[in-house]
Amino acid sequence: MPPGTAEDADLDIDIILEPDLTPQQIKELGLAAEKFGIRALWTSNYFAHWDGFLSLAPLALETDRILMGPLAVSPFEMHPLKIANSLLTLNELSGGRAQIAMGAGEGNLEAMDLQKPQKVVLAVREAIEIVCGAGQGGLAGGFDGEIFNVNLPCAYPWLTQPPPRVYGTAYRPMMMRMEGRVADGCFIGCTPPEVMAAAMEHVRTGLSRRDKPADDFRTNTFWGWHIKADADAAYAESIRELPWRARLLDPDMINMYLSDEENAIVQEHKQEYIDFYFDPAKPVKSIPAEISRKLAEGLTSTGGLDALDREIERYRKFAAAGLTEVALRLHGEPMDALQIIGEQVVPVLKDC
Repeated sequence: MPPGTAEDADLDIDIILEPDLTPQQIKELGLAAEKFGIRALWTSNYFAHWDGFLSLAPLALETDRILMGPLAVSPFEMHPLKIANSLLTLNELSGGRAQIAMGAGEGNLEAMDLQKPQKVVLAVREAIEIVCGAGQGGLAGGFDGEIFNVNLPCAYPWLTQPPPRVYGTAYRPMMMRMEGRVADGCFIGCTPPEVMAAAMEHVRTGLSRRDKPADDFRTNTFWGWHIKADADAAYAESIRELPWRARLLDPDMINMYLSDEENAIVQEHKQEYIDFYFDPAKPVKSIPAEISRKLAEGLTSTGGLDALDREIERYRKFAAAGLTEVALRLHGEPMDALQIIGEQVVPVLKDC
């Protein structure tokens, strides 16, 4: 049985935090998450926000088990060698519990007016190889790539911990196959369980092409969490995040939850979702509320506490598709969300 199949491991739960949380808040959430048995805490790497690496330093120094790292870091905003330096520093501080998710990047590149090269998959592959190599003694002779180079020997004699895990982030088949071939894990973005099995086939294709078998290859997905005691507040929060779900509400994907007529309405007025995200004073008017609720329930975990059983079954479907973990993206009132996850989701999945 190749790595990344449902038989390999039980489903673990990670959390992803908002980028505006302070290092102190992250530490408090991380301490609670560790007690609840959360596998890993991810910080969001956004522009004009707290640094994803530095914000984890207090947590690294005061915890023992929880894994941690930034998501997602692009080699087009930061050279892979400098990414490796930051990651390895965090790994030493945490006693070997650092990890990272690397991808092509979106918002940060737009903010800095940075461009991607034509060969994006090759560039991300080289970046992953550099970061992995740095932690495994593979840069002692530098790195000669087509996109990225390391021209001086980088032996890292100060390392004392096992190398950190390097995930690639992917939405599309070529990137998934590449990451299955060269990374330590694949972080599949915002992909519902209904199509996750097909995505995992691309990852397994990459795994079959590795030079040597992967050691505990991990597979994860970014999944929005909007479960609250107040169901109306949960739907309001979820609908505001909708424009970033399902690959920017890709019509083929959201057609799983909507009729053709409903899908056409969303595509015609999609900008209203984006405007509402950036300015809550501009509500969505042209898309019926029922359509928004269908999308919220299909593309995220949204609802009141009575929706927990439904969502736990969804996570079991993720596991059946081959994921080893699911990363739940927390939004408002993250400690309340964490308590629900820690008390009512993690124990159930551990008992499976």
